[in-house]
Amino acid sequence: MGERFFGVIAEAYKAWNTELIGFLNRQLKRSPDTARDLAQETFAKWLAASNGAEPPEKLRAYLYEIARNLLRDHWRREGVRGEHVVASLDDQGFEPPDGSLTAHAGHQPEARADTNQRLRLLQSAIDEMPPRQREAFLLYRYDELRCEDIADRMGISVRAVEKHLQLALAHCKRRVHGEAS
Repeated sequence: MGERFFGVIAEAYKAWNTELIGFLNRQLKRSPDTARDLAQETFAKWLAASNGAEPPEKLRAYLYEIARNLLRDHWRREGVRGEHVVASLDDQGFEPPDGSLTAHAGHQPEARADTNQRLRLLQSAIDEMPPRQREAFLLYRYDELRCEDIADRMGISVRAVEKHLQLALAHCKRRVHGEAS
């Protein structure tokens, strides 16, 4: 990667970092630390995905797309954590008062640690996927789109979507169950 590429990143950071933080902060309902982290991760994802290639023509739109994806991932992680805590408490017959799920979750540290470990492994598996495979998987699993809709959105065949999903699911299963890739 040359100086020109890093210069483009530096200019983009100067031009849009504050704007991205503001956007993310509003979406997160005033969580400035998380907004700053996600904005920084936006630029890191761009840098990691670019391999020194020419920047996209509509760079601002591209950065916002990355930021929205990171925001969606953040919400999913937060939602999944909450669902697992509630499910484990329901299984044990607990009736936690409103707003105090974390206090009661302490009754099951091993189960909570196991759940958190599996979630980390799953997130890591998703992050390791090739970009198009990850996109198909997230559209299918979290946006609950049909293969035909994913194919239309991604501009590929239904068979290609099915192949992406097949590979993604196998990869997640291997990673979560501790098998080597």
